[in-house]
Amino acid sequence: MQQHWGRRWLSTTLREARRRLVQRGIVSTELNAILAHVFHPPLSREMIFMQPDMPMTTTHSHILDEMSARRLAGEPLAYILGEKDFWSLPFKVTPETLIPRPETELLIDLVLSLHNDKNATFRLLDIGTGSGCLVVAALTEFPNATGVAIDISTGALAVAEENAARHGVTKRVNFLEQDMRTLPVNNLGCHALFDVVLCNPPYIARTDTAAMDAHVLAYEPHSALFADDDGLALYKHLREPLAVMVRPGGHVLFEVGYQQARHVRDWYLASDAYQPSEKLKETIVPDLQGHDRVVALQLAPRDIGGGIVVIN
Repeated sequence: MQQHWGRRWLSTTLREARRRLVQRGIVSTELNAILAHVFHPPLSREMIFMQPDMPMTTTHSHILDEMSARRLAGEPLAYILGEKDFWSLPFKVTPETLIPRPETELLIDLVLSLHNDKNATFRLLDIGTGSGCLVVAALTEFPNATGVAIDISTGALAVAEENAARHGVTKRVNFLEQDMRTLPVNNLGCHALFDVVLCNPPYIARTDTAAMDAHVLAYEPHSALFADDDGLALYKHLREPLAVMVRPGGHVLFEVGYQQARHVRDWYLASDAYQPSEKLKETIVPDLQGHDRVVALQLAPRDIGGGIVVIN
């Protein structure tokens, strides 16, 4: 495509766009991220500061104006850029996937605590994979691990598959279109039990919309946000299926919402199939802000044919 050079310079454009964004309460660092994606290949932040008098084509200007307008309208930056970092890895995101949050990285931290040996061989199940950030991040840490990831959204699964390919784990993960409310289905076609389950399900109560960030409510997929029964419905449903899908001694790690941790913990420990984690020591794990973020459970010994299985 032919590009025509206009009279706009990088420094002038940056100053004008920053003023508009700051007036709307948007941090100016987001402008640098937008500007970096206007150019192909993208400009680094260092290049932006080192070349303030770089001329901009009319094409560049139009793209910048369009992206800035979307941000001023409230669209999340990650959707505008089509990308969000998670576990220091870039992940493609679209409006069909939730935007990965930093606090969700705690799930990966806990997998690392469970398996100190990076060469460990284990099977991982990611329930409600979305962009695939959890299963992909975990598999990049453990080159001998394999995974299965499920989601009800075909659009989300397509994004997750792209992210798996981007980070070189495609051959070690299977993505399946599956409603978590109908587990298990022949143990997802697998002949072996899972060692670790990661699950960040929809957990916001449908009555809590008034307290939510308006931009999250307007742009992120509601099917990945909301659940019935005060947000607890899917946790409660998964207790029985996971009891037969996870090996004795295996772990289930749930991300939970505000004031949900004790409800989820008590629901699972009321079943003889589950017990507190012996290795993690904590059943309820707080995030860096001190909020209860993860419920960690271990599968108790059970008879899976041929006698009682002892946890190792």
